[in-house]
Amino acid sequence: MTNNKKPEHIYFPNPINVIMTVPAKFELHWHHFTEVIFYPSDAHSKSVPRIIIDQALYEMHPGDTLMIWSSEMHAVDYNADSPLIGIQFPASLLTDLPEFASFSHLFRNYHLISRNDPDMTTLADFMQVKLHQIVEAYKSRRTFHGVEELIFVYELFMQFGHHLQTNLLPKDPSLQQGNSRTIDKINSACRYIAENCDKDLTLDSVASQVGFSSCYFSRVFKQTIQCNFVEYLTQQRLKRAQNLLADSDSAITTIAMESGFKSISTFNRVFQKYKGCSPSEFKKHYLQ
Repeated sequence: MTNNKKPEHIYFPNPINVIMTVPAKFELHWHHFTEVIFYPSDAHSKSVPRIIIDQALYEMHPGDTLMIWSSEMHAVDYNADSPLIGIQFPASLLTDLPEFASFSHLFRNYHLISRNDPDMTTLADFMQVKLHQIVEAYKSRRTFHGVEELIFVYELFMQFGHHLQTNLLPKDPSLQQGNSRTIDKINSACRYIAENCDKDLTLDSVASQVGFSSCYFSRVFKQTIQCNFVEYLTQQRLKRAQNLLADSDSAITTIAMESGFKSISTFNRVFQKYKGCSPSEFKKHYLQ
């Protein structure tokens, strides 16, 4: 972590960067890499660390893992005794591999993997094992330790993907048959939305794009992605706007139009709602 007001640009001598001591408090910031923070199940601390991600507050307990995805604004609100450990890696580590890339939209729906959640206990325990293995390899400095760390990260996300594939759609009997194919098509729809969010997309047009009826698509999209079509489209437009605010000198009105918003007033209102600040405040605070 780098305490400055610009998006962080971290050089990774190895694919994985390990943070053995997460700061007790760290101001709101964002970066282009993925961060995984975990609370070791054997930590000798009774504190309840708090992490803020895009205005949502997450409390962590021993055995928990927290995912912070690239471009998400976040802060360490409280980490007394500093029990938390973190790893960071370029987002491309996952998105450049087609099999992981197809799950990237599903992964990003999840932040806290809580050991106290009965549906997540097994996954949380598996993640703890892999994260401890990453730390052990990092501390060993043995030959190929960086390769070991990379393998453990891939194993962690393979299990994460298997968990999502197995548990996403079991509550609706009509969706159980062809579960994998359904998830693939929803992921395809997500990619299409992300790539075309600046256009005038509709639920009907995207459903047609992936070969589903509008009614079926609406139902299975919400169950899989955990938000409805309009909410997801808005999130993708905000993501594009955030990247443009960071990486271009274009006027905010231009950025709003290039991100798919029909008016500057709508853009300002939606940005404030989801990010907690106006686009101009974001640009001024994080880029100066």
